[in-house]
Amino acid sequence: MKMLVVCSDFPYPADHGGRVDTWGRIKVLAELGWTIHLVVCGKQMPTPSDMKVVYRYVEDIKLCDRRSKLTDMLHVVPMQVQSRNELRHVNIDEDYDYVLLEGDYVYPILNNPLVKHANVILRVHNDEAVYFKALARSTHNVIHKLYYHMESSKFTILQKKMRKKVDKYLFISNNEFEIFHRLHPTTHSLFLPPPITKETFLESTFESKHVVFIGSLFMPNNREAIVWYLEHIHPLMLKEPDYKFIVAGNSRKQSLSWLDSYDLTNVIVHDTPESLDDIYKQGYLFVNPMRNGAGVKLKTIEAIQNGLPVISTSIGYEGTGLVDNEHIMVADSPEEFYGRIKLLFDHPERARTLLESSQGFIRTHYDHKEVLKGYINSLNTSYQMKQVL
Repeated sequence: MKMLVVCSDFPYPADHGGRVDTWGRIKVLAELGWTIHLVVCGKQMPTPSDMKVVYRYVEDIKLCDRRSKLTDMLHVVPMQVQSRNELRHVNIDEDYDYVLLEGDYVYPILNNPLVKHANVILRVHNDEAVYFKALARSTHNVIHKLYYHMESSKFTILQKKMRKKVDKYLFISNNEFEIFHRLHPTTHSLFLPPPITKETFLESTFESKHVVFIGSLFMPNNREAIVWYLEHIHPLMLKEPDYKFIVAGNSRKQSLSWLDSYDLTNVIVHDTPESLDDIYKQGYLFVNPMRNGAGVKLKTIEAIQNGLPVISTSIGYEGTGLVDNEHIMVADSPEEFYGRIKLLFDHPERARTLLESSQGFIRTHYDHKEVLKGYINSLNTSYQMKQVL
């Protein structure tokens, strides 16, 4: 069986949420015996070494340019989609059993006459209309706010168009799947949890008193989360002996001067680190204080796999299936958030129990391979996928 995977970003290295999900799925499909061809229409071209890694799992890679211009903002199609219009002209020179779209951004491939719509599956990373509306709430820049609102409205229209061409959906968020399925019960839709990226889960030593946040530092909703923590939680935490707030993420070479207005005592920032392993290893717990967003915040799932219990806002854990006070601690007010951190600091055995419970939940419920295999088998009962690894 042969599948074409269409991406808006090169999937490797898997250094942010979307790439983690896509790269994990590519490896799972390869393990299940699929022949995979990859089409990528992104802003940055991959390095030869990154291409070499991906070629271990895929047979063919086609790259096309993402071309952005200001006039794209005037188009009825979202700018994120219009800039990938070259996908309409990619030479799809083979037949595929399925075409997997990694998100709404690659919609133009559906206007490629060589793609068979009946065999298209859409991976829903976010409800983009909701996501861009959330980004608009997160930014204080008036121009950015206007852009995000425009994209949100355009994605609402685009999603209606896509439903005329696609009836197979795989949702990363259980919440978004349930909402969609109630509205569109005849579609072949399913909740497909993100892939587990660690063969062996790690565990904190619970000695360092490091509070960790890892997320893309160029994204306004992540910046908003960090600022909220620095304004409301960090001053209270400075009373704790040996406490440090560790922030890490890809800035895409954008300035981090937005941090300068806050007390950065005991704050350590790792701008675009090559590896996150030591940051996780030295952490005591992970915080996800996001105020706005959509879909599943993979940073929460990644932190648990890497050995850190998580304290999150309601937004930061939605769609994961994790249960408050059983797998994760949830707090939306500064007082509650600080209280949860203090509780885990004072009771490391409680932190360890919380981590063990959350890791057990992920092992049980996040079997990406089995869910994906069952879904595709259900679409084509004449073919049963066989695991080759």
